[in-house]
Amino acid sequence: MIFIDTDIFVIEKLFKNDNRYSAAREFLNSDLKDKCTSIYNLFELLGIASFNLNTSELKKLLKGFPEVYDLKILFPSTAYESADAFVEQLFDKTFGKISLKMNFMDALILNVAEEHNCSKFVTWNVKHFEGRTDISVMTPDEIITKHR
Repeated sequence: MIFIDTDIFVIEKLFKNDNRYSAAREFLNSDLKDKCTSIYNLFELLGIASFNLNTSELKKLLKGFPEVYDLKILFPSTAYESADAFVEQLFDKTFGKISLKMNFMDALILNVAEEHNCSKFVTWNVKHFEGRTDISVMTPDEIITKHR
């Protein structure tokens, strides 16, 4: 699966004047199969978008997100287990990532991508993830070039 980080959605949705907008849009609209992101990414996007969108627009973004972007929303593997299992994993795995000098949200996100055995992690913030995972970390430009 191709995991998509929040920053790509933010640029495509909110920053049409950003010089990365065209590449983000082309990547998100590409016919690549098995695109995904996590529930954490979706809520991170909603939090950022809340400064620009009204409540109705936020609800529309939330409800239609998987269909608009033709992707799957991934949840932590312990999401369907006990609260104790969720908290234990949250502390152990997330602390492991934080000890690699990652911020909390990036650690949560990367844990989900790894749990679901994603083959690629697409982000504009390559330096936040590279060297902290065995998943191939790429920009939208890089994956579009390989796909052509």
